Amino acid sequence: MLQSNINISDALNILIKNKKDKNTIEFLESIKYSLSSAKPIDENLKDFKINYLISAFLKISQDNGNITSNIKAMTFLLNENYEIKKSFIRAISYPLILIFSFLLSLISIFTFVIPKFEMIFSQSTQELPIATKILFKTQYVFENYLLLIFIILCSFILFFIFLYRKNDSFNYFIHKLLIAKIFLIKDIYLNMQLYKLFLMIDIMLKSNYEFHKAFISSKILLKNKYLLDKIYLIDNLLQNGKSINDSFYKSQIFDDIVLNLINTAEVSNSLSVGINEIKKIYKNRFDDKISLLISLIQPIFLIVIMSLILWIVLAIFMPIWDMGNMIKV
Repeated sequence: MLQSNINISDALNILIKNKKDKNTIEFLESIKYSLSSAKPIDENLKDFKINYLISAFLKISQDNGNITSNIKAMTFLLNENYEIKKSFIRAISYPLILIFSFLLSLISIFTFVIPKFEMIFSQSTQELPIATKILFKTQYVFENYLLLIFIILCSFILFFIFLYRKNDSFNYFIHKLLIAKIFLIKDIYLNMQLYKLFLMIDIMLKSNYEFHKAFISSKILLKNKYLLDKIYLIDNLLQNGKSINDSFYKSQIFDDIVLNLINTAEVSNSLSVGINEIKKIYKNRFDDKISLLISLIQPIFLIVIMSLILWIVLAIFMPIWDMGNMIKV
């Protein structure tokens, strides 16, 4: 409707008249009231369960008086954010499904298959191979302590979640760990976060925002406290008159390729072009790391599963072969 030169107020009125859901109507009326009365839009929307990006972006647009031109940008931003989440979920769901399937198979084998062979071998006076002894010990743990292991594991997860939500130091430690420590995960997570950051900057620059305003406003897309500290460091340096390139360099989270692009864009007064290229770099890196993770998971799990099968087969059939040899003798 806005592309048809209908102003934002009339567009909202049309939507309100054509909606039947009470909550949707109240939401649209709150937006209309905020815009007409110049009340802070984020305050009026805080009672609605909506994506935080919507209220944050509407607030930025309201403060700068260009909400109409930014509606399209917000739609693009939400779609991109959805695609990022979908890619990330796809990357972590595959290994989680494999782990769950693996554990289910393991429990089934140790609950229903191994006990039958243990009963057979217990009637023999023959010394069992080490692999078989380990297999039966593992089966004993599964049979007698599986529930306890499950309770301990669930307790640990709940305790972890509690600490993460209630303890700021632990929360910050986890956020830093995600950025700096875990192999491959850190690359996926950092590239995802920085892509979102530069995506927002790019959108705001194309909406004629000044770079510093676009940069500091873009932090609304970030939830990682360690990364936000770096953003605030850059913000302080920019406020103290440092160049964009120097400020980004001192944050120590950007590589030479990105810093060179920022420096070139700043010197040539083409920040919009430079930021757009950086956004593409982080998007490509994110996609590449996701693909790498998925490509690594399958062979790793295949090796683990094949090793487990080989161990179980050898542990079961080695005593049978020995018994057969004794009979021949």
